[in-house]
Amino acid sequence: MPRGSQEGGSRSSIDEIVVSNSSVIIALARACRLDLLERLFSEVLVPEAVWNEISIEGKPRSEKIAKAGFIRVKKARNRRLVSLLEDFVDEGEAEAIALAMEVGADLLLLDDRDARRLARRLDIQVMGTLGVLALAKYRGIILEVKPLVERLTEKGFWISEGIIEDFLRELGES
Repeated sequence: MPRGSQEGGSRSSIDEIVVSNSSVIIALARACRLDLLERLFSEVLVPEAVWNEISIEGKPRSEKIAKAGFIRVKKARNRRLVSLLEDFVDEGEAEAIALAMEVGADLLLLDDRDARRLARRLDIQVMGTLGVLALAKYRGIILEVKPLVERLTEKGFWISEGIIEDFLRELGES
């Protein structure tokens, strides 16, 4: 159930319910910009399978993520739905989609194309890592996305050159 009042139409970003898969969190942690999620959304829910993916001991990202107090673990309770979704996407994505449906999320953070397509078919609004960067720029949290996109790609975040060029051009940074 949404936490904010729905009177007057829309809720502020502080009241948005946001669920995330691992990819966006890992990418931003690697780029040392995990703070963007907290500044944009104040709280991000992750299902247990995603928490296990993002907080594995011994990986460089785990300490940053473990200290991120705005990430809250919430169990996806509909195991039948999760099992059904796992026929199409991996366990973390399946749990994230199921959790988003259960809590009535305003936004689901996902990068995988197939998972995004499935979530959209289930009427869930999705946003990927690049969308988070664009939103941070539009809200004045960052001035430019290009240095962050470069840092992400240096840290192993794969995205095609064509998509990067189109993305930067749309934001006036080509």
